[in-house]
Amino acid sequence: MTDAGLNLAGLTIASLRSFWTNAFGTPPPPRAGRELLELGVGWQQQSKTHGGHDRGIREHVTLLMTDLRSGKEPGASQPTQKINSGATLVREWRGKTYQVQVLDKGYVFENRVWRSLSEIAREITGTHWNGPLFFGLKKKNARRKEAA
Repeated sequence: MTDAGLNLAGLTIASLRSFWTNAFGTPPPPRAGRELLELGVGWQQQSKTHGGHDRGIREHVTLLMTDLRSGKEPGASQPTQKINSGATLVREWRGKTYQVQVLDKGYVFENRVWRSLSEIAREITGTHWNGPLFFGLKKKNARRKEAA
């Protein structure tokens, strides 16, 4: 039962689909099973009673859904984590520790100002790297699609 007193377990699939459409303004996915319908309708009822997710969570879910709809792995479009000016990034690479100071526009590494973290990562490794990925600000996809 949800906080609103609606016994979802006692509803038919057709009724759950109807509640879903009323709650979200769009029909549920065609192959959605009972469990997903109950969870979605239950969450909607609870969010009406207690309030929904904050803006950051809603934006994150929107990005995940965009990835799914476009055939990408969920999280592939994950934005780079924001870092404040004055922060220090630390990365160990092949037994040596590197530090990068974050500026409003750019980064300080080895007493030079650099435009991007990717330039610094390339300087450290000698190969092309995604700078935010190298410094742990962006997560690598957990799963990769295998080549056909």
